[in-house]
Amino acid sequence: MKFKTSLTLILLASLLAALLGLVRVPSAHAQSTITVSTCDESHLDAAINQANSDNADDTIAFSCSGDILLTSTLNISGSMTLDGDGKQVTLDGGNSVEILYVNSGVTFTLKAFTIAHGSASCCSGGGLFNDDGTVSIANSTFANNSGGDGGGLATLDGTLTITNSTFANNSAAWGGGLWNGSGVNSITGDTSSTVSISNSTFANNSVSDGGGGLFNVATDGTVSISNSTFANNSAGRFGGGLDGVYTHVSIANSTFANNSAPRGGGVNNEGFGGSVSIGGSIVAENTGGNCSGGISDQGYNLESGTDCNFTTSTDQQNTDPQLDSNGLQNNGGPTQTIALQQGSSAIDYIPVSSSNNCPKTDQRGDPRPDGTSESKCDIGAYESSYPPVLTANVANVSTVEGSAFSGTVATGTYSGAGTLSATINWGDGRSSAGTVSLNTDGSYSVTGSHTYAEEGSFDLTVQVSASVGQSATATGKAAVVDAPLTITRLVVGATGKGLAGLAATFTDADPAGTVSDYSATISWGDGVTSAGLVATNPIGAGFVVVGAHQYAKAGTYTVTLTIHDGGGSNITGTKTLVVP
Repeated sequence: MKFKTSLTLILLASLLAALLGLVRVPSAHAQSTITVSTCDESHLDAAINQANSDNADDTIAFSCSGDILLTSTLNISGSMTLDGDGKQVTLDGGNSVEILYVNSGVTFTLKAFTIAHGSASCCSGGGLFNDDGTVSIANSTFANNSGGDGGGLATLDGTLTITNSTFANNSAAWGGGLWNGSGVNSITGDTSSTVSISNSTFANNSVSDGGGGLFNVATDGTVSISNSTFANNSAGRFGGGLDGVYTHVSIANSTFANNSAPRGGGVNNEGFGGSVSIGGSIVAENTGGNCSGGISDQGYNLESGTDCNFTTSTDQQNTDPQLDSNGLQNNGGPTQTIALQQGSSAIDYIPVSSSNNCPKTDQRGDPRPDGTSESKCDIGAYESSYPPVLTANVANVSTVEGSAFSGTVATGTYSGAGTLSATINWGDGRSSAGTVSLNTDGSYSVTGSHTYAEEGSFDLTVQVSASVGQSATATGKAAVVDAPLTITRLVVGATGKGLAGLAATFTDADPAGTVSDYSATISWGDGVTSAGLVATNPIGAGFVVVGAHQYAKAGTYTVTLTIHDGGGSNITGTKTLVVP
């Protein structure tokens, strides 16, 4: 009887303790790290099966490197992270199986993997199919995969984030690198998707239909592309780089170059409620047109043609971006990029104040702008790090001695953020400061004023200096012609005995002229020529010339006075003289 009473009390106490939380109730599986030590399919399958069972955001890490050849698709039904950081692990479909399938509602992260040779010829996503899950891909490469839709990756609804990754040499009917679509979720009724691509490269992907790099067909879905490069992708019909239907696409600080398609080699927007906006980007050298369909221009774009209709005051159309002729290559950072050649119109163009078009870093993670003294960043995915360039060219000057010259003496370009100043050496022993006018496109002009005392050819030197250290010097010529002479009065007369006289006054536009500068010749019209006497005008401005002559006979004569300036100017005046 005592035993039964004691047992009853123990059971009651245990129940009470459980109700009061004094006895620990088993909890859900805690997040854990599962390590794959042997890089083969069986060990990887075991790790994924464990993470699927846990469904606790487990991390599967690797202590090995290698190519894991798969014979069946890796089915991701529980939230987890595959982390290959620090190792070189390839998931290889052997051109026969789809590599990864992510189920609806699952959160899946892929870090530092190569996904290669996946095949889903009948279906979607040779490398990975996201069926309404939340997928994040970082520092990974999808290469040489194939599928009906989405050679590299296909996402149906859900959320997809791609950073610091490469999609290359994938093929499909639609969406060589990536296919983004939508369907009706049986639970929520949602038909949209969200895709974010940053600091990534889509290159050499191909399709028979549309979207060599990326095809969007997600109704009311959103796709944002920033600091990314789409290059050398091709499509048999539409959108070599990108093709869009229904979806809202925004492209910022990216480069679309050397893609090809019969329509919209770079970007094709089919519309049907979708849209494409582009800002701070290079769209150039795409075969089949840079753009097709309506494009919303966000400014600070550079296009090699005009079919993108970039027409804001900050855009550049019909402009060669001077992309590196080597194309895509390792310029630093986790993905390949296309560098800008020095002197490109894309360099140092977007003001830092334009925050929507000048992010803090470029695709490689390098800072924008590239120097602390600079106030503008480059257009496109790549931020160059060339030192600021300052050039100068002298505009040869033509002027008249004694007259004030005022005008442009030099032009040039400047790609830095400093202020410019100029010094003009006029070549006659005198120098002065020039006025520099810097234009928004980086061109500038230098103007100055100067009066040359004498005619001649002078060596003109202009030095332009930037406040942050650069300088450029250019030389040219100043051609200074002699100031013109003007005869203000000319009088001739004769007496009855054939004695004739001439008197004239003249001025020189050069206020520094002196008597010794001039000489005068009088042709009397009878075959006789004599020198005139030049003197300072005693009663007015300028100078006087006088001369006398004895005619041998009466008659009517044409008297010609020629005044010569030692600097090169001449002036002639004539009068008719009747000698009685």
